[in-house]
Amino acid sequence: MSSAEKAAELLMKLEPEEYRVLQAIELGMANYSFVPMAELLKFAKMPEREVDFRLKKLNKMDLIYRRPDPYPGYILNYTGYDLLALNALAKADILKSLGRPIGVGKESDILDAITDEGERVALKFHRLGRTSFRETRRKRGYIERRGRASWHYQSRLAAEKEFSIQNRVHHGGVSTPRPIHQNRHVIVMEYIDGYNLNDVARLDDPRGFLDDILENVRGTFKIGLIHADMSEYNIVVQKDGTVLLIDWPQAVNVEHPNAGNLLERDVQNVLRFFQRKFRIDRSLDESLDYVKN
Repeated sequence: MSSAEKAAELLMKLEPEEYRVLQAIELGMANYSFVPMAELLKFAKMPEREVDFRLKKLNKMDLIYRRPDPYPGYILNYTGYDLLALNALAKADILKSLGRPIGVGKESDILDAITDEGERVALKFHRLGRTSFRETRRKRGYIERRGRASWHYQSRLAAEKEFSIQNRVHHGGVSTPRPIHQNRHVIVMEYIDGYNLNDVARLDDPRGFLDDILENVRGTFKIGLIHADMSEYNIVVQKDGTVLLIDWPQAVNVEHPNAGNLLERDVQNVLRFFQRKFRIDRSLDESLDYVKN
């Protein structure tokens, strides 16, 4: 069972005081590796005996970690942070129920869900703590500029950036899941009804599909962006055979100092895949010229 599924099961079992303590830990994690009791009391605005009682309950539910003496402190784990996000989405009348996992990656989990209006959607939980902080900082400039960043803060920044970029490319006509809402490290988006290109054994028209990918890369470039992580793992073949580009947190503006190299790498990754799997040879220079012009 994923941490998000565990959080969904506990959603209605916590009392308001437990949510206040979880939020106090969340606030304290901005400045502490492990949040001391003095900070929790300041943020929770509850008597120490009450906070201590709630901490024991939260620890028993496996929503937090406690650093032992002589310097005790508390942090949220994945399930605790998921619970705060799911509770906020439910209170905002965005989310009605959580379904099964539909994708697990190095830096995210994606789950099926239903909104209050009955729409089937996908929930993407960013999990940047799964990779090393050094590697994450190297790949994501918006984190490197912010100094020290805990795993939950990194994940929230990634979700905020991806939601913003996804809005921009979706409204710019690029084929990508429609973004609906974002809270903390979670993005609610249109349900992804298809398969990763890497998992597809055959395509009815591979040349036409490659053309559609390059057309969407071109559309992204026209609105001033480069995906910067394009590969067969971030391209979806929808049930109707059309292209869907996903995973935008590493996208950069075309003014980025490495924009040319990143765009070339994106296009090269796609061309290599189609040459290897479908024996389609396409000129890199011509493809780049088409995308940029």
